[in-house]
Formats: sequence, C-alpha cells, structure tokens
Amino acid sequence: MTTERDLDRTLDRWMDDGPSIVADRVIAAALTDVHTTRQRGARWAPLKELFMTMKPAATLVAIAAVAVLGIAAYRFILGGDIGMGGPPDRVLTAEDLPHIVLTAENAPGGLTVDGTDDGAPALVTPLHPVGPSFDMSAFVDALITNLNSAETGGYVSYAALFETSADAEGAYDFLVAEHTDAGWGMQRSSVDPELGDESATFTGAAYDIFERNEVHLWRVGNLVMAAVGVGDFDSDQVRSIAELMDDRAQ
Repeated sequence: MTTERDLDRTLDRWMDDGPSIVADRVIAAALTDVHTTRQRGARWAPLKELFMTMKPAATLVAIAAVAVLGIAAYRFILGGDIGMGGPPDRVLTAEDLPHIVLTAENAPGGLTVDGTDDGAPALVTPLHPVGPSFDMSAFVDALITNLNSAETGGYVSYAALFETSADAEGAYDFLVAEHTDAGWGMQRSSVDPELGDESATFTGAAYDIFERNEVHLWRVGNLVMAAVGVGDFDSDQVRSIAELMDDRAQ
C-alpha cells in the first residue's frame, strides 16, 4: 500500500527531473490528436461574416470611384459644369469689349485702326436711318473700330453688349432685319458662316457709302458682333476678322 510519504517522494523526484520528461506514449498520443482533431471555427466564422458584410460596401465604393472618375473626365474634356441644362452661357461684360473688338492694342499685323467709337453712337452705326426704332432698355455698351480706312474702302470690327443672352438674341434678330428687307436691303447668303450661337452673312449695297459690302453678323451669349468689309476689300480678310473676334469671345 502506498503511503503518503511514498507519494511525497515520487512528486519530489518528478519536480527534480522537470516537466520535459514525458512518457513516449503521451507524446505519441498528443501528435495523433493534432493531426486528427479538427480545429475550431470560432475565428473563421467572424472573418467570413466580416467579408460578406464588406462585399456590398466595397461594391458601393467601386461605383462611387467610377462616378467620380466619370465626372472628372467630363470636366477635363468638356470643361463644363455638371447640370441638367449643360454648361451655362458665358456672361460677357463691358470690360471684355476692348479685348474682343480689334483695337490699336490688339489688331493683328497688316490692319491699322484709324477710327473708334463706343457707347450708343457705336450701337446705332449699322442701323438704317429710316428703319424701325431700337429698344435701348437692355443695352449695356458697344464698341466699333474702322480698320485700313481709305477712300476706296476698308474694314469694320463691331460689338454690342446687352444684359442677357435673350436680350442679345432680340437685338440680333433686329439687326438681321436691318440688313435685309426692313433696312438696307442686302442679300442674305444661304451659307451659314457658323460663328457663335447664331450667325448670318450679307452682301450688297449698304451704309450709303459703297455698293459692294460684306457683313458677317453673329451672337455669342449676350454679345452681338459684326465683321464688315466695305468697298475695296478682301473677303478672306473679313472672314479672318470675324474668326478672330469669335475666338476671343468664346
């Protein structure tokens, strides 16, 4: 029979040897248990749930990223603001006129500015003396210059500014009438010069000066413009003046 003293001596020897000495059968049983015992899923289940939770969020992030890239591309390529009606019309001011109309400061080589007028006197220059009255309520300012003027002809650069695009559209329609049957009686070309928002070209006698004249008339937003050749002029030069003004107004 094992006594209490014998048990004490056995425990003392085990503690002296250390817990690293274990029977071979114990080690073998432990290794077998490691290979055959399935690990618990306590850690996998939360990770799986987290993954399933993140998938919709990741999809939304991807969609948002594509939308942002699309908006950025639109703004970069078109330079416009996002809106149901497209980019808003540019609103020009009186300070823009000296930069758009050909003046002594900005006229290209080969063109000399030898006459300038502004305000209401510039506005009424292209109007027929016996034509209908002109509504001045929405008029802001105007600028007109004469280029390479001579007894035989020359060129004109003209712009009239109005409060809104709608006001300028009404003025444009009025000036179209002034250059045709209601005023000077010029011939309107069937070919659109494709300038600005709307445009027209006229040829024939006008301005009580020369029989030969050519006029490109067009509108950009709240600004009405004209490039004119009178008398002895080059049609390509008139077109060049018009294109230069149109580019400056855009």
